[in-house]
Amino acid sequence: MFQVTLVNLAADASAADTAYDRSDLGELPPDAVQALLERFARIDAVGNAEAEPQVNLSARAGKFFVRTGRGKLFLYNARDAAQSYAELSAAEIVAQLLGDEAGAGPASAAADATSAPPAAKPRPANRGIAVAILAAGLAVNAYTAYSAFNTQTVNPRPAVTLVTDPAEVSNRLREFAGTYATGGQPGDRVIEIRADGTALFSALGAKGVRNYGSETFKLGKHGGKFALALRDAGLIEIQNLDTVVYYRDTYRRTK
Repeated sequence: MFQVTLVNLAADASAADTAYDRSDLGELPPDAVQALLERFARIDAVGNAEAEPQVNLSARAGKFFVRTGRGKLFLYNARDAAQSYAELSAAEIVAQLLGDEAGAGPASAAADATSAPPAAKPRPANRGIAVAILAAGLAVNAYTAYSAFNTQTVNPRPAVTLVTDPAEVSNRLREFAGTYATGGQPGDRVIEIRADGTALFSALGAKGVRNYGSETFKLGKHGGKFALALRDAGLIEIQNLDTVVYYRDTYRRTK
């Protein structure tokens, strides 16, 4: 059995809106949770971007929450938001969280093949920025799963060699400074890179721009290219003066 709480979701998880707030569904059996998650994965993209809904689950394996985007489900360990999330199907989430209570069928086998969230390798994640950008970005177009996971992997922290020459750092940051976006539709994300070593994050919504705050960064190199190593929220890879990549999503310069 699962203890289920919905955040910004209708009681059947078929629609998202901040007006729904929190709803405690109490104890639900596995088949009901699976059906709930399947409906959750199909919610409207714009509503998902605006309301940032999630499903909170308590089960044998611990406390978790699930977010969605582009028809996919993303499982997080609620006790440690800095851990990597796992992309799983509704059936795999149920099987994984039930642990020994689950049968040995295909769903259990798939879950066993993944790294369970409590044991996953840590990936820095700023709760107010990276996770929020995930929720907004996954709602529409080409946000390829915030790190484009298949269901068997988690995202390791990238290795970065920092640039130590102050003159080069200053010159490069002046070149890279600007505003970059994944597009111009609700749900698209925006990163403003500043020459002072900060990056501002936001997302376009149907009712305007949603700001997610800022992160400081250091200039470095990753895979032979320049990159901005954010303090908590990952790595912005510089492809050229007009294109950057943040967790495998492409942002193009708008100004």
